[in-house]
Amino acid sequence: MAAESITETVLAIMGDKPREQTAFSELIAALRDEGHQAELMGSPERQSDHYPFVPPIPVDAEIAIGGLAGFVDHTVLPAPQENKQRVATQDAVAHGLIERLTGIATRAPGGGLIVSVGAGPWMGAKPKERDRLYARVVAMATKAVERGKPFVDMRQLPRGPFPVPTIGFWDCPDELRVIVSFDDITVGWSGRWAPDGRWRVTLREMRGSVGRAIEGKLTKQLAGVRAVAPSKPIGLLIDSRPMLSPGKGKPEPVMDFPPDVVGALVSEIATDWPGVLTRAWLLSPTHGVVAVYGDGVGCGW
Repeated sequence: MAAESITETVLAIMGDKPREQTAFSELIAALRDEGHQAELMGSPERQSDHYPFVPPIPVDAEIAIGGLAGFVDHTVLPAPQENKQRVATQDAVAHGLIERLTGIATRAPGGGLIVSVGAGPWMGAKPKERDRLYARVVAMATKAVERGKPFVDMRQLPRGPFPVPTIGFWDCPDELRVIVSFDDITVGWSGRWAPDGRWRVTLREMRGSVGRAIEGKLTKQLAGVRAVAPSKPIGLLIDSRPMLSPGKGKPEPVMDFPPDVVGALVSEIATDWPGVLTRAWLLSPTHGVVAVYGDGVGCGW
């Protein structure tokens, strides 16, 4: 069977979870764009009869990069959950904006919109005030599409210490035309330029909130995979795309952190669990697929 058809067959098997399916499709495409020979070889979690492990290993994919096969699991990078009211507001606003902006996004350069707003103005707002806020973002998006360039509304600053709403464009798949990000979340990280010219990140309490998904993978699933496959590369695909999952009426609460921040977080966690992880990639709506952990240059093993 040709490599292309193997990859397509495995992607079809992953159709039960569209987020995972599209994530692995983008990872394979990014690896190939970088010049690697990359194929999806199987899905041990879904094809346990194809693998010799008893019990079956709970990992999403087997991927060969440059002829070297390894296991890769997928996880979502969660948004900080420090304020339940803010998280609920973000969910409602994201759903409302996606519903109102999808039609406009079809006319945008690349067919997609990235909307950056603060949830603060919506928190506690009455229905008429919420409608006014939605209408304002819709008007901004319409102007951005008409002008064919990103738009920042500097004349109508939000009340309080919240960032100015912005509208940007992105090349998107048909099923995900609008991405909504929130910039007024307080998270525990900061950064600085070190004397060696590299960006250093201080994580503080971020590990216990955002890092819980990554740490859970290393301590449970991937540690178990390493125990039965000691010589195989093991990777983690970290997904920060806001997407509607089947059966849910709102996007999952995720946050699009810069790759350097995610890389620092993964490195700190991996240090406490040595030998488990070989490579980690971030799949970001604004940065694409970026290698954030592992030796060497680029996205390969």
